[in-house]
Amino acid sequence: MKKAALVFISLWLVCTAFARPVSAAAMPSGGRMELFLEAMDGKGWQWFFMADTVRRRLDSAELRVYPLVAKNSDGTFSARRGEPELAEATRLAVVIKVYPGKILNYLNARSLSPAADGWRDAALFAGINPDELEKLAASDGAAALAEAYQKTSAAGVTETALFLGGKPYGGSQRIMPLYEAVNASLPASRRAPLPAGYTPRPKAPPPGFWVVLSSGMEANDALVGVFDRYFEGIKPVMLDYASAERGARFPALEFVPSYVLAATPEVKTRLDAELKAGLFKEKGGYLVYEDRQRRGLYAGRAEKKNTLEIFVMSQCPFGVMAEDAVLDAEKNNLLPKGLKVEIHFIGEARKDEKGAWGFSSLHGQPEWEENARQIFIAEKFPAKFKAYLSERNKAVTSPDWQKAAKAAGIDAAGVTAGFEKAKGLLAENFAATGELGITTSPSFVVNGQQFMVGLGELIKTPGFEKIPPPGQPAAGCAK
Repeated sequence: MKKAALVFISLWLVCTAFARPVSAAAMPSGGRMELFLEAMDGKGWQWFFMADTVRRRLDSAELRVYPLVAKNSDGTFSARRGEPELAEATRLAVVIKVYPGKILNYLNARSLSPAADGWRDAALFAGINPDELEKLAASDGAAALAEAYQKTSAAGVTETALFLGGKPYGGSQRIMPLYEAVNASLPASRRAPLPAGYTPRPKAPPPGFWVVLSSGMEANDALVGVFDRYFEGIKPVMLDYASAERGARFPALEFVPSYVLAATPEVKTRLDAELKAGLFKEKGGYLVYEDRQRRGLYAGRAEKKNTLEIFVMSQCPFGVMAEDAVLDAEKNNLLPKGLKVEIHFIGEARKDEKGAWGFSSLHGQPEWEENARQIFIAEKFPAKFKAYLSERNKAVTSPDWQKAAKAAGIDAAGVTAGFEKAKGLLAENFAATGELGITTSPSFVVNGQQFMVGLGELIKTPGFEKIPPPGQPAAGCAK
């Protein structure tokens, strides 16, 4: 992946990690920050780091944190990220209740001890006996969580949120906007002055920014945050793909979710490296980033009824796993009746100065050669292709592909003789996949339009719920 792409995407992966409770009656609203934190939410930890840094800088600013959990119908508590997050939230609630003067040290140390048992080191650093903390979490954790839940539910908070002066903070997730907002909320006599001789530069207004979604989709807050890092204070206008406004303003959009910027000279200069890397498409005076990290819709593509398209790299272990899961489900009649399954490949093809094809694939020459063989077999021996694929996937990195061909009843010599044709088919296949912007193996397109990355997302799709899960964490091979 090109450097600009890495920079742009890596901004999503901001660090992860856990503010001292102060009585609401004793704390003036000016400079008061409250963080409602999901204990394993990376975005929440970033808010903590910034809020705590601001608190350290401004003597009159204060910060308190509440662990955020959900309450079940039977009165027990749960956390969005499962038992490990609930356990950490319980420890936080106990520290806040029993050791209120030590919570800040605990949180900072915990952020630097991310291992599952890192809380023990964090407790020791904060001057807390970890064995005692463990006992208290077991005996009094539910009561401590109940107190925290009362505060979060009274605030109407259900996900990570930062409040300033009792109201949700709506500014950018950057250190200086937060610092300026907290400083401005303090009484004038307690505000930190600007450095001597410094005159603030006028800030350029952020460019127009739109997020286009379809029914059931939500904007990716982390991705919106990436745009904010490029253009401070940017706020998206949300549009539904089916709306008249979208049709009038962005008629050429073909995929959603799309994140759209006005293509001003300033924007293009700021995103020069990203434009050269092909991360944006320029359409009608706008720059379009199509978000294919999760799920999406090829709204401008023709429907292909009762069809599942699988996009893989033939030697990607996650792609192989997905293919096998789908083939097994097909054998056991767990897929929609009459479903057509198509295999497509991810890679690049170029002709040299002599007109000969050259290929590149993430796992090297053996992979693109296997891609070509599979495409040729699917065209020449369609009734035997799935048998070949099932057998080949048992040892797809082995050079002995002929063994799988023999097991499937395919003439290996005929495949070898047709390899030049196979390369032409592969070039066409790579081009078609590239037009769709698909770079992660495995990816899926259902009925020609519904897009998703990973077998886990396919299993969530109506009609595919019966595919057995892979038994491994969701992952993929990215081009």
